[in-house]
Amino acid sequence: MNKHLIKYLSMLPLFVLIQVLVLNEILFFTYINPYLYVALIISIPQKTPKWFLLSYAFLLGFLIDLFSGSLGFHSTATVFIAFIKPVISKITIPHNILADTDEISLNKIGTKSFITFSLILIIIHNNLLFILEHLNISLDILAKSIASSLLTLILILILDLFRDTRK
Repeated sequence: MNKHLIKYLSMLPLFVLIQVLVLNEILFFTYINPYLYVALIISIPQKTPKWFLLSYAFLLGFLIDLFSGSLGFHSTATVFIAFIKPVISKITIPHNILADTDEISLNKIGTKSFITFSLILIIIHNNLLFILEHLNISLDILAKSIASSLLTLILILILDLFRDTRK
């Protein structure tokens, strides 16, 4: 398990830099912004200690907030999805498919389960993030959240496919 924790800590700066320097600067259709860093929380093994998962999610969100100039919105959203991840995984991922140290991936749990699991976490993350940013709930914010969630899911699927073909 320790090698997974070190792996995820070493991937953290790369994902933060990609998000801050590339993805935050590219707005699709002037308001759609993908959040690829959520892939780290989605793919971390299920049996990761809760203290590490929540601390890791906070650090990830804090670094995105720090470099984006936001006021804790990303850290709140990432800690929340890390907190509810075990519950969502029990609902969407079939039992006894993953070993303790298996990362959650498309090939490990199947396409339907992975898309369902990822999309639920991404939608919760984006809704919470946009509601905190705008302090408002409207159709524009809902449309922005759904569009950003779908684009984020597509990027996470591409990343997961690339990661699996590399092995």
